Amino acid sequence: MPDSYTNKLVQQTTKPLLFLILEDHPEVAQNNCLFLQKLEPSALCTIVNNHADALERLKLETPDLVTVDLLFGTLTGAQYAIPSLRFLQQVFKDYPFLNILIYTSEYDYLKPLTSLMGRHQGGFVVVSKIERRKAFLDGARHALKGRLEIPKELRKCIELSDRELQILALLCKDSLTDKAIAQQMNLSLKTVQNCILRLKVKLDIDYYDENNTSTRVALCMQAIRRKLILP
Repeated sequence: MPDSYTNKLVQQTTKPLLFLILEDHPEVAQNNCLFLQKLEPSALCTIVNNHADALERLKLETPDLVTVDLLFGTLTGAQYAIPSLRFLQQVFKDYPFLNILIYTSEYDYLKPLTSLMGRHQGGFVVVSKIERRKAFLDGARHALKGRLEIPKELRKCIELSDRELQILALLCKDSLTDKAIAQQMNLSLKTVQNCILRLKVKLDIDYYDENNTSTRVALCMQAIRRKLILP
């Protein structure tokens, strides 16, 4: 089954991708739009320079992806994350399926939101500002696919959803395949596979080298270690 990102690309002649860019530097915002249009040249960008306007835009239409610069400048030249954190809290509450890309070099500011990140059902990706633009583009692509990708520093307190716990039990205790899990839970195969990808991130084993250790084995070992399932 094609994922939502593929479906959107197939339908691009009738409905191009829509990006909402929340950025207080006009030149950076425009550059972000140009890079995002590499995913789809016909994509449309809506650029806003404050959080209130971004929330108003979300009331009017749902974009395929929201990109957020975590730190916003003030008249004194200082930079603060509080407005962006409040914006994200509101988005998590009102738009649980929205795809979000955060770019920042200060991951620690996101720690108070880790439990909300874990429950968010849309794509949520954090990329570093100091990485090359390819990381930004890859992050946008992955967020559009509904993936969860966050730095290791933010993973310790992240929560698992009820669905993820159920899939974890079927995968580890019953040793079911992705397809069998999908059939038992009446879900699409793509949904189950995406949940497993999220579990690997949340349990911090997505970096495992499959040549040495099966990621499924590592996933189950970590689940037992954290007492998420019984051995």
